[in-house]
Amino acid sequence: MAYSLTDTGVSVTSGKGRNAVALVVSFKEIEAWAKRMRKDTKELWRLSYGRAVAGLKKKFVQIVLSGGGLNGVPKFKDFEDFTKMLRAKRGTSAPMGGILADVRSKGVVAAYKRNGAQVIGWGDHLHDAAISFQEGRGGPNAEKWFTDPGYRRMWHQQGIQDIPHAYAHNPRMVLMPYFADYIKSYLDEWARSAYFTGLVKLMRGGKDAAFSRANLA
Repeated sequence: MAYSLTDTGVSVTSGKGRNAVALVVSFKEIEAWAKRMRKDTKELWRLSYGRAVAGLKKKFVQIVLSGGGLNGVPKFKDFEDFTKMLRAKRGTSAPMGGILADVRSKGVVAAYKRNGAQVIGWGDHLHDAAISFQEGRGGPNAEKWFTDPGYRRMWHQQGIQDIPHAYAHNPRMVLMPYFADYIKSYLDEWARSAYFTGLVKLMRGGKDAAFSRANLA
């Protein structure tokens, strides 16, 4: 069973392909039913926002693993040619972000409430790494790898001839402003969808389920 919000109400689709049937319940019918059944709509709104927020962690993980390019976040700038060459020599294929991209490890991506606000993003223990990544900073010793004669000699000994003379600072912003703006733009819409979909599911569970029209999907 699939539920989706339309301009006029909630569409409920059962079956697949040519056998799919879509039934639409109008907003007017849903609200009338909720009033008649004395449903606690304020509590349902609160739960709906909770459901909407619950999906944000998954959306954030998608951003990290794909290197941006979705959920409101621009595509990350690709690795520099030097970095690509170094990764090839080391046989490294890990996604961009290093430890920040290890999203399957406990605590790397966090979702929790703090002071009444919902927090989504990298865990607190990764704060400095997350800031450095988003601002394109390589750390206090980054420049030395390209300016210190000893380090440059080491690169040459490893067979790398074309060595940059400075660290490339490539900001790859995620949380602010992009993901934050994305959430602000759509959270109300997601909550509204969860709210009306939840009411329709309650309707379908009782004798008062009523649909305004039926048509083949």
